[in-house]
Amino acid sequence: MNQNDYIVYRTAGVCQIVEIAPQSMDGVNTMLYYKLKPIADPNSTYYIPADHAESKLRPLLTKEEVLSLIDSMPTEAQDDALWTDNRRERKEMYAQILKGDDQYALVRLISSLYFRKQFSEQQGKRFSAMDESAMKNAETLMLQEFGFVLGKNQDELRAFIASRVEEK
Repeated sequence: MNQNDYIVYRTAGVCQIVEIAPQSMDGVNTMLYYKLKPIADPNSTYYIPADHAESKLRPLLTKEEVLSLIDSMPTEAQDDALWTDNRRERKEMYAQILKGDDQYALVRLISSLYFRKQFSEQQGKRFSAMDESAMKNAETLMLQEFGFVLGKNQDELRAFIASRVEEK
């Protein structure tokens, strides 16, 4: 990872590495840090110690990887291994997927929740706020990276994904 590269920082999404330099955060010890600016909030800055960067930062997906993930999205509800009626277990699973780097799991989560929400609405039931929040957070992470890689804003990307999934 080099200065000016765009990467994904787990908690902030797509960021630019604006500087790689020694810093003394505690006033005593000096360490090499990556200074990051998130594209979603250029007023924020994150400093990541270089010796922890590998576990916290990853390269952006390639265009081919993004298209492959989009193509893996189901067009109808499938046997749902990502669902459990136990709210606590679901909440833990959501947190694990949202904090992880498995983009395939993120896409599966979004698809699962999308179809679960449709099913709930057809039954005249409310979709829980926890499930809605997990779906929104997962979509935000996915749309930010996919949009950046494909050069599309969120509306364009949503339309692109919908048309590509419908073509299957």
